[in-house]
Amino acid sequence: MSKALHLLLEQLDGQERQAAAEMGAAQLQLQRLEQQQQTLSQYQRHYSQEFHNRGQQGLGAHQFGHFQGFIDKLEQAQHQQQQGLQQARQRLEQSRQAWMAVRTRKQAIDKLLEREAVRKRQASARQEQKMLDNLAIYRFYKKST
Repeated sequence: MSKALHLLLEQLDGQERQAAAEMGAAQLQLQRLEQQQQTLSQYQRHYSQEFHNRGQQGLGAHQFGHFQGFIDKLEQAQHQQQQGLQQARQRLEQSRQAWMAVRTRKQAIDKLLEREAVRKRQASARQEQKMLDNLAIYRFYKKST
């Protein structure tokens, strides 16, 4: 049983490393998308401010249409980016849960192995004590005869 548990523990260790790597990749992807979202938001604010400034100076119908069309495209991009962020957050949470599941299972196997080791040490100590007791009894009877 112990050998099988050790093999299982090795397998779980590899799975835990893999799950941790996947979780790290999901975290990096989320951070990258958040940075892109922030950059896009800054660009949209800057472009909207530019539109406002030029609007105060007077815009022709063509320029107005151009600005408004581009602002609409930026809003669509923002919406798509938000969806991507939501998906990335879900992937991160799923990978975190997968990692936790493997980690919990690995900890349970570790605990089983530790209990088995304690049981073996206790059995060995009892066997050793029994041998010492038998030796003491043997010496006692040998002295008295």
